[in-house]
Parts: sequence; C-alpha cells; structure tokens
Amino acid sequence: MTTVSGLGIFKDTGAPAGRSNYTTLVIVHGYVWHGAIFSKVLPLAASHGVRIIVLNRRDYPGSVPYTPEELALLPPVPDQPRTDPAEIRSDKLKLEKFMRDRARELYDSLEDLVQELDIPPATPGASSGGIVLVGWSLGATWMLALLRHVAEFPVNEINLRDYIRRVVLWDPPNCLLHYPEPEEDDYNPLFDTTQTFEERGKEFIKWITAYFSHGNTTETFERRVAAKIPPSTLANISQEEYKATMYLPAGARGGSDFNLLYGCHALRVYETLRQGAFFLPTSGRSALDGKPLIGDDWRDVEVRYAWGDHSVWECPYAARAMRQEIDAARRGGKAVRNVTILRVRGANHFAHWDYPERTLRAFLANPKERENRATAMDAFRARL
Repeated sequence: MTTVSGLGIFKDTGAPAGRSNYTTLVIVHGYVWHGAIFSKVLPLAASHGVRIIVLNRRDYPGSVPYTPEELALLPPVPDQPRTDPAEIRSDKLKLEKFMRDRARELYDSLEDLVQELDIPPATPGASSGGIVLVGWSLGATWMLALLRHVAEFPVNEINLRDYIRRVVLWDPPNCLLHYPEPEEDDYNPLFDTTQTFEERGKEFIKWITAYFSHGNTTETFERRVAAKIPPSTLANISQEEYKATMYLPAGARGGSDFNLLYGCHALRVYETLRQGAFFLPTSGRSALDGKPLIGDDWRDVEVRYAWGDHSVWECPYAARAMRQEIDAARRGGKAVRNVTILRVRGANHFAHWDYPERTLRAFLANPKERENRATAMDAFRARL
C-alpha cells in the first residue's frame, strides 16, 4: 500500500482499541535501513495507546520508484570536488528543488493519511491526539525540508496544522545538519577519502551501529574507538533480520540516497535546510524561488532534536551546536521555531532496535513531562 504521493506504508498498527482520541506516530526511516528497522517499536503501540505508521521513502521496498525526471535533480557524485562556480550553483539548486518536492510529497501523504485513516486531530491542552512526525537519521532531512517549505503549500480541506503536534529529528549526525566541523578531528568514514566508496560504506555500517563513550567537551567526544559494553547493535540482530531491514540499492554508488547524501553535504544543502527549518520566514516569499507563501508555517509546532548520548560523536556535537545557535538567535530577536533538545541516555543510533521502549518515550514525552524529569538533564544542558 502506498500514499497518494508514492510513499510506501510499511506498517500501520491501526487505531488503539477502545480509544477515539489517540496520538499517531508517523516515522520516516534513514539511509539504507528502511522501515523494518522500527519493527521492535511496533508491538509497543497498544500498551502506549498510540497508533504507529512507518513509511518507506521512494526508491525503497513498497514505495513508488523515482521517475527519470526526478532523478535528474540528483547530480552524480564526482570523483573530485566540484570547482566550477556555475556547476556548483546549478547542482545546489537542483538538490534544493529535489528536497522541496520531497517535502510536498510528505505533506500530501500526511493529508492523505489523515483523510483515509480518520486520524484524530491534536487536542489543545491535552497530551493525546494529533500526529508526532519522526525522521530518523537521513529521514530527518525530510523533516527539515518540510519545515522549510511548509508555508509554500496550500491549506486544503485538511489543515495539517490542526494535526501536527511535534516534529522529531531522531539522532541525525552533524553531517546531515552541517554545523561547522571541529578543527581537531571531524572523522566520519563516509567522507574518508583514503578509502573507496565501497570501503567507506562497510566502515560506516560498523561505526554507526556501535556505542561510544563520550566526555563532556568536543575534544573528548570519542571519534573512532567503540565501547565494548554494550556491544554494537550488529550483535543484537540476526542475519535474517539484518537482510530484512536493509535495502542497499538506494545507498549504493549512483543510488538516489547516495547522490543525495553526498551532494547535499558537499554543496552545503543541509545547512540551508536546517536554517530554513529552524528560522521562521519573514519576507512572505519562498527563499527558493521568491513565490508568495500561501500556507501555514506551523510556527507553534515543537521541533525536537532527540539524540543518543552513546551514538557517534557527531550527535552530541550537533546538540551542542544547535543549542548555541538557537540561544544566540533568540537573544538576537530572530523568529525561531520552538526547538527543544532531548538527550536519550544510554542510546546509540539504533536505540529503536536495542531500546524500543526508551525510544518511544522520547518521541512521545510532552514538554511538561520533560520538565518533570529535567533534573537529570540540567548538568548536561549547562555544558551545551
């Protein structure tokens, strides 16, 4: 089954029994691992009284493949960095247009889900109802694009602003947010130019599935040496599960996710998306093509960066940089979204597989619940 715009519905747990006003969690997966990687969260829906819908992005199993016209907006990754200014501008614009199309795709899919599945709206002042929209890892790029462009999309019979309770950026590393890299060490196997792209991919899988013990400063965030305890998520997943949760073609060289990830990183599109998502529009026109804004900018929706404190170093680094960016913008009087940052203790990049209960609570916890548990976070927040 697919949505009206071609996203695959990997799994829908359905409305919880005996409840008419419930929260719906809509999850968008990341790079190479598709919706099946959230399989361990799904059985928890009933006990939490929520509905969980896991979507597979285009070019992944159960979805509609990209058309040749859509793929033409994903420039191939060159062997050497681009140097021609005209080529750089052209390729960057293509990638930005590609992501605006993906934002509209997600917007239309959410409208479709609300209408077809009779999803209840968010109830003001209540802790249930509405949609919590989650983008994990590369899937967070879809969230940033949606927030950047949502005011460009028309409000139809279904006004999504009445439904969206929260947008969660679930553990995207800094390479997908593009805060300035640290001077001392910016290791990420995906960008290790001493290796082939195939070698980088293999190292990346080992790196991103591991647990890391970090210090309290950028200098003491562990870049390379994984902790022995707990063991990597790879130790907790069988070969059958591994094959069932991964889909390599989109992430292989020349695949749509491959060209998107490397292109957006090289041309700083992630930075553009992040800034466009976090800072509210002020001109009344699209930053991409200058057309008038015709929709709702969702300015009151909470945007939550939830990160695992045993994930790769780029996640605590991004949390620190984000805190500094948002605080500075607020002091300067800029129009900023309601951005919050939630540390998920003991979690790595695959906590939804290793610790599904903890992960689900991080998605669903309301701001007042988080305030009640804030004492454990205060010391760390003071260091951000």
